[in-house]
Amino acid sequence: MENNKLVVTAENGQDVTINVLDIIDSEEFNKTFMIYNIDGNNEAVFASILNEKEDTFSLDTITEQKEIEFINHEIDRVVQEGE
Repeated sequence: MENNKLVVTAENGQDVTINVLDIIDSEEFNKTFMIYNIDGNNEAVFASILNEKEDTFSLDTITEQKEIEFINHEIDRVVQEGE
């Protein structure tokens, strides 16, 4: 990760640059969440579950309602801090 930017390969095989805004380790959910935008677009902020294995990682969709509520609060915090 350089300057909080990662190049990831999307499911369609296309490389996408994501800008990492925050990484949150949640003891409550025993998961790590990553908040980010794509190609520096500050109008759209996303969050995913970050899975790290040795030198690789993957991003998974957040599907549990309690996790969604938690991360929506964290996204609001990150956006407010960035203003």
